[in-house]
Amino acid sequence: MSAFTSVFEWHLQRFLAHKRSLGFAYRREEGYLREFDRFARPIHEAVLSEEVVRGYLSGVSASSRPHHLTMIRQLARFLLLEEPRTFIPPERFLGARRRRPVIRVLSPAEAGRFLDACDRLPDSSRIPRRLVHGTALRVLLLTGLRRGEALGLRERDVDLAASLLTVHRGKFGKTRFVPIAADLSDRLRSYRDNVAAHVAPRRPGDAFFPRADGRQAASLASLYKSFRMALAIAGIEHRGRGEGPRLHDLRHTFAVLRLLSWYEADADLGAKLPLLATYLGHAGLANCQVYLHMTGDLVAEVTRLQLAHFGGLITEVTQ
Repeated sequence: MSAFTSVFEWHLQRFLAHKRSLGFAYRREEGYLREFDRFARPIHEAVLSEEVVRGYLSGVSASSRPHHLTMIRQLARFLLLEEPRTFIPPERFLGARRRRPVIRVLSPAEAGRFLDACDRLPDSSRIPRRLVHGTALRVLLLTGLRRGEALGLRERDVDLAASLLTVHRGKFGKTRFVPIAADLSDRLRSYRDNVAAHVAPRRPGDAFFPRADGRQAASLASLYKSFRMALAIAGIEHRGRGEGPRLHDLRHTFAVLRLLSWYEADADLGAKLPLLATYLGHAGLANCQVYLHMTGDLVAEVTRLQLAHFGGLITEVTQ
């Protein structure tokens, strides 16, 4: 791809290199930077002023403006270190407001029904949905892998003798090892045999969750369709676009149910949370906080434990 060509060329190259050195893929954002670079070609001074920011964002559709604004704000912070005239737009500049998706965490009962539904998915003439998609959805819920990480697994990445998955170049560009439970390992062993028998013989470089050809990875679109089917079979309402549950909410559910199990076991969360962050492939604890949502089950368990420890200190006052 061609280099940047505007007066901001050197700054944009350094900013992109900086972000990638921190482990961010920045693929979509690179597209935004190139859009900005094209907009900035008539500009003669490399100063990110309010006029420049306003002109660029005014030409972006209202629906995508929040994403472009996020990128421009980060670029501005980077440039401000060397150019004090840099304008950092506020979070809602030009009325942009990024609507965060509603996170829908499955309860333990719903998670159980969902896993059962994965085994009851209907097959089609082209897609071995129950075998491949049902197993992939089970792995997402029971390991907390990201969608792309699961679909990116190759046969050589799945060591069932050691009950270990190898995730290459996750979200932050890191490779990590993900241990899995013995029962899931046994299920994946049976799954692998069935794929070899009914889809195609296995080779080290083949996708672990393949399409009908047995080689390429299943598409995200087809997996999402199976996810919606599993929700319907499990009797879990889908509340519409942006309201969930989303495929990514299986990752949230994994983290919250793990937290719940630690509460039930009276575990030391200070010691456990770094393990969860590492397992999920986060850069640190701050990135892990988004998954620790207070569900009804978790609130009830926290209340039970606190009453067990401190209930004697609380007295009711009657009037």
